[in-house]
Amino acid sequence: MLNASSPTRRRAQALRTVPAAPACAAMARLGDAVALIDRRDGCLRWTSDAWCTLLPTLVDAADAAALEPTLLGLAAALAAGCDDGAPRRLELGDAAQWGAELVAFDADQWLLRLTDRREQGRALQRQLDDREQLLFTSRVFSVGEMATTLAHELNQPIGATANLLRGLRSRLARRKPALDGEEAAALERALEQVMFAARVITRIREFTHSHQPRHARVDLAALLRASASLLDWDLRRSRAKLILQLPDDAVLVRGDEVMLQQVLVNLMRNALDAMRTDPPEEPMLTLTLSVKGHEAVVQVCDNGCGLGDDAASKLFVPFASSKPTGMGIGLSICRSFVELHQGRLWFTRNAVRGATFHVGLPLIKTPSQPANPTSAS
Repeated sequence: MLNASSPTRRRAQALRTVPAAPACAAMARLGDAVALIDRRDGCLRWTSDAWCTLLPTLVDAADAAALEPTLLGLAAALAAGCDDGAPRRLELGDAAQWGAELVAFDADQWLLRLTDRREQGRALQRQLDDREQLLFTSRVFSVGEMATTLAHELNQPIGATANLLRGLRSRLARRKPALDGEEAAALERALEQVMFAARVITRIREFTHSHQPRHARVDLAALLRASASLLDWDLRRSRAKLILQLPDDAVLVRGDEVMLQQVLVNLMRNALDAMRTDPPEEPMLTLTLSVKGHEAVVQVCDNGCGLGDDAASKLFVPFASSKPTGMGIGLSICRSFVELHQGRLWFTRNAVRGATFHVGLPLIKTPSQPANPTSAS
């Protein structure tokens, strides 16, 4: 920064005190970062407050040359000009960090309007990181649910095999002639291997069950908006219209935000898949949030192919899927996550076409909430 008494700083301050034209003043009041640049010598004749806020390290810049290291390409743009009367759109700075519009303000001055793209880039990166985290969490939870289901299913035949081997060993021990040493050792080894498999299954179940939800206050309305934004590319690909019917006030539940988001995203993806299987004339995905008694109820409604009786009977059965490439564990995971939050998950068929999935979660009790509120109709 330049010293307060330096000639350059005094000149820059003097230039900014030049009365701005009404158009510039209006843009400044709107919060735009604008500057008037002299065509002849490139001096800054006026800058708005937003300009100084956007470029705090260049408050002392008196001409376009001082801006060039930050706004790369500005000097070339001023040299090229835009005398046809139409604003010229520019990309300035390293990696096009700045968007700009240059227009001939009058015969002697350029008007430069600057837009900071860095925050847009950071916001986009945050969204991409959120999507990556969601996909990673989905894979982790899918593997965990698959391991739990396999452990439950395999434990029964392993236990039965172990009991049969113990009974066989007891019977053969009483038989005459008794087993020889090699036969008895082989039977013991078989039983040991079965018990080892049972211990492996037990460790898997203990590992998957140890990941309980991290309970915190979650605003379901905000979570629905965030979840829908993560599927914007799927919505565009399906040409589906998204309708959000959400209350203005926060609807608070207690639970694990990542788990609940996984449930919502999975239900929305299933709805989009249903509309791609049998596309309606106007694909429509509707997300509704309402409060009924002690519960917050989320509804994910589509106008897709719907569910037949056979698919409905196997809806929450692990590894049973109506999709050609489906694994059949998505809805099973969703139901497990909802039940971990003391909630419930169910579905209904729509009157015309499609289906609606409902997620009911217990509300957080507020001090003003009565102990036993009357359920809403």
